[in-house]
Amino acid sequence: MQHSKIEWLRDPTTGKLGFSINPVKGLCPMACKDNQGKSYCYARRMYERFKWNPTIRFDWEFNPPKKPSKIFVGSTMELFGKWIPDSWLRNIFNFCSQWSEHTFIFLTKQPQNLIKWSPFPENVWLGVSVCNDKMLDSP
Repeated sequence: MQHSKIEWLRDPTTGKLGFSINPVKGLCPMACKDNQGKSYCYARRMYERFKWNPTIRFDWEFNPPKKPSKIFVGSTMELFGKWIPDSWLRNIFNFCSQWSEHTFIFLTKQPQNLIKWSPFPENVWLGVSVCNDKMLDSP
């Protein structure tokens, strides 16, 4: 887990940074492309640049912050894709439930897969990332 400069993770009263954690590591097979078909995935560029291990694997290490914090889960991997075993997500959500003083934030480009996991723990916030106009216009 590391501090993150992502603005929406900051504590609005203190300005303190939030955190990000990646319990699933490896090169995400989802190719994110903009309206012109150009890939914009920063995580993919990092994996290629630093020659990180591309094998998708569960690798959860969590040293919780001492004070309640916002924690972005899965900033480098689409966690709701078919390539993620159910047991991995089950473990992640069970873990989130155990640390109820923290807010765990998940973003996905696979909203059709969210219903399978509902209801989510109360301290989990979900969001959908829209990649391009086609995705925005789809039902």
